[in-house]
Amino acid sequence: MIKLSNSWSYALKSVLYIANNSPNLIKIKNISLSQDISESLLRRIISDLEKSWILETIRWRDGGVKIAKDIDKISVYDVLNAVWEELGIRDCTKWIKCCNSDTCSTTELLWWLQKWFNSLLKMYTLDKIIKK
Repeated sequence: MIKLSNSWSYALKSVLYIANNSPNLIKIKNISLSQDISESLLRRIISDLEKSWILETIRWRDGGVKIAKDIDKISVYDVLNAVWEELGIRDCTKWIKCCNSDTCSTTELLWWLQKWFNSLLKMYTLDKIIKK
C-alpha cells in the first residue's frame, strides 16, 4: 500500500482550500481551523509551498495566503514535491542506491511503477480537482 504522509495530505488540503477561495487572501488561522491542522505545522507547510512558488504570502495586519499562479498550472505532484519529502515508492525509486540493486528482480518494475505514479500526480491539476 502506498501511504502519503500527513504533511502531504495537509499540504494538498490547504492548497485546495486556498484555491477554492481564490482570489481572496486567506488567514493561516482560518485554514488551520477549517482543515483541522495545527497552525505551527501549517506555517511550515505554507513556507515550503511559498518557496516552490505555489503560494504567495502577504504579510501585515490584512495579509494572508493566496495561490501564486493559475490553478491549471499547479499539479498534485508540484504540491507534494514542495513539502520536503521525496516522492518514492521505495528507496531505489528515489535514486537512492540500494544495496540489493544489482541482484533485485523488482527494481525495474518498481522504477516503472514510480514513473507511472509521478505521471498520474502530474496529470491532476488543482482546477481538475476543484471542478469535481
